[in-house]
Amino acid sequence: MNFLLPPSTQRITLRLLGLIAALLLAGCGNFSRLAADIMESGGTLRVVSGSLQAPACERCELIIVVLGDERGDAIHNYRVFERPGDFRIAALNTSRYLFAFQDLNRDFTHQANEPGVWFDLAGRGIDRDSVTDVVLAIGAPLVRPGPRVAGLFELRGTGLGHIDVLLGKVTTIDDQRFNQEAAEMGMWEPLGYMKTGHAGIFFLEPYDPARIPVLFVHGINGTPQNFRRLIDSLDRSRFQAWVINYPSGFDLRALGDGLLGLLAELRLRHDFQRMHIVAHSMGGLLIREYLAECSRAGACDYVDKVVSVATPYAGIENMSLYLDLATVVMPVWRNLLPDGPFLGNLFKAPLPPGASLHIAFAYLSDRSPTGKPGDGVVSLKTQLRIEAQHEATSMRGFHEDHVSVLDSEELRHYVSMVLTR
Repeated sequence: MNFLLPPSTQRITLRLLGLIAALLLAGCGNFSRLAADIMESGGTLRVVSGSLQAPACERCELIIVVLGDERGDAIHNYRVFERPGDFRIAALNTSRYLFAFQDLNRDFTHQANEPGVWFDLAGRGIDRDSVTDVVLAIGAPLVRPGPRVAGLFELRGTGLGHIDVLLGKVTTIDDQRFNQEAAEMGMWEPLGYMKTGHAGIFFLEPYDPARIPVLFVHGINGTPQNFRRLIDSLDRSRFQAWVINYPSGFDLRALGDGLLGLLAELRLRHDFQRMHIVAHSMGGLLIREYLAECSRAGACDYVDKVVSVATPYAGIENMSLYLDLATVVMPVWRNLLPDGPFLGNLFKAPLPPGASLHIAFAYLSDRSPTGKPGDGVVSLKTQLRIEAQHEATSMRGFHEDHVSVLDSEELRHYVSMVLTR
C-alpha cells in the first residue's frame, strides 16, 4: 500500500497537515504499530485521580508514590505536586497502594517526621479500570509506618514497567534520541518511545542556578533539533537551554498534565524561580494546555515569557476527513479538530499570573494546503485565533514557511527581544 505524491505535496508532508495526509497514505504498517501500542497501554496502565489535601500547608511540595507493596520494594510511579488540590497519576493494573507525603527537606525521600497518608487501591478494581474520587488527606497520624521511599528522583526511567521519562539528563542537541526516526516512533509507538528512554526534559549543559532556563517544545513529528539555530543564538550568560522530547502521538491533555508534574519535580530539585518557553507548531497547543493546568492547580508561578511559533490555535482544517480515513486514530489527531472539545476548552482557563504570551506567525505561502493564506501548512486564520490574540502581549509576523521560520534570523531577534526585555 504505497502511494507516490507529487513533489509539491511531498515537501508539505514534512510537517503537520501534509505529514498527517502522507502518514494516512503510507500503508498498514504504521497503523498496526499504533494499534498494538494503544492496546498495550490500555492493558497495562491505569489512571488514579482524586483530591490531595494538606490543611497545614497551603503552599508546599507534596509527593504521591504508587506502590506494589507496603514495604516500598516495588515503586511503580511517583509525582510531585506544588501544592494540595486535584491530582491524577498513572499506575499499573498491579499497583496496590498510594502513599502521599510532604517532602519537608526537598530530598525526594520520606522521613519519619514528614506527614504522610496511605490509600489502599486493592479492592478498587484497578486491575480492570481506572480509579477516581480518591481522597488523600495528609495531617492525621499514620495508621502504619511509611514505606521505604528514598531518592525518588534517581528512580527516573525505572517506573511503570520502564514506561517513564528522564529528567535533567545532560546531553547534546545531536543526541540520537532527537533524530527523525525517533520522532516518528513517538507518533506511532508512543509507549515504546518512552520504554526506550527517548522521552524527557533534557539539559544541554549542567544546571546553573545563576541562569534562567528556556524550555524548547517541538511540534508533531518534530524534535529538539528543529531549534538548533535558536538555541545557538541564546545569550548563554543569561540563559540555559532545556529541551523536551515527547511522543507527539499522545493526547495533548495527558501531555499537558504530565508536563505540569515534570516541571514541578524539576522545581523541587533545583528551586529555579523563572523559566521561559519557546514552542513551535503543535508544541504551542501542548504549552497552552499545560498553562491551563497551571491555572487550575494554582501553580507554575515560575513561568515568565512564552513564545509560540506558527501554532494552529484553531486546529487543522479538514482534520475530520483524515479521521474518517484512518483505520486507527492517533490520539493527538482528535486534539486538532477545529470543532472538537480540546480546542473548544483550550482558552477557558486563563494564563497563570506572571506568564505572558508572545505570538510569532508565519505567512510566506499565499495558500495553505486548504486553500487559505498561511505558512504552507497552517493557515493564518488558525495561527491568529482571536482568543490567542486577546491573550498575547506581543505578536510578530514572519515572511517564512512553517519550517523555515525556525531558522529565520528575524525570529531569533524577536525571541531574544522577548526574553531579555
